[in-house]
Amino acid sequence: MKKVFTTVVLAMALSACASSGSTNNAQKQAKYEELSQCDLNIDLPSQAPKNKRDFAEYLSTQARNAYADQFVIQKRIEILQMVGWNDSVADAIATCGANRKNKRKENASGVFEAMKAGTTSVDEKQALISAYSSWEAYITNQSALAKQDFDSKVGYYKNM
Repeated sequence: MKKVFTTVVLAMALSACASSGSTNNAQKQAKYEELSQCDLNIDLPSQAPKNKRDFAEYLSTQARNAYADQFVIQKRIEILQMVGWNDSVADAIATCGANRKNKRKENASGVFEAMKAGTTSVDEKQALISAYSSWEAYITNQSALAKQDFDSKVGYYKNM
């Protein structure tokens, strides 16, 4: 009788674990779906920068936004590690980060070309190109050194 009772209790416990396992799996899949989503809606400025101060502010804002994007990507990877690693979800997260960087560069490129076309001074044009190039380098590789270089060059351009 004891063996039958133990067997029944054990069978009930195992079936409860099995059903909670499928619920847990569904929750995992929902979290994977959420982590895989990517929003590429990066808006252009409502008004294009018309002077060097506005353009410098635009680049600085885009640099801060790119830093925030990187922070979100890192947090998503950390959450993925807690939920349970999935290579395809990790690839989707990394691809999303790269696509957002590319979208920022694409948007800024048009603004940069307009500013470059409107700049007549050779020195100012060189400073503009230098500031934009350092911004692109910082967006691509967000290191402290790249940030320092960007801040220096955009500050020089803005204050000339």
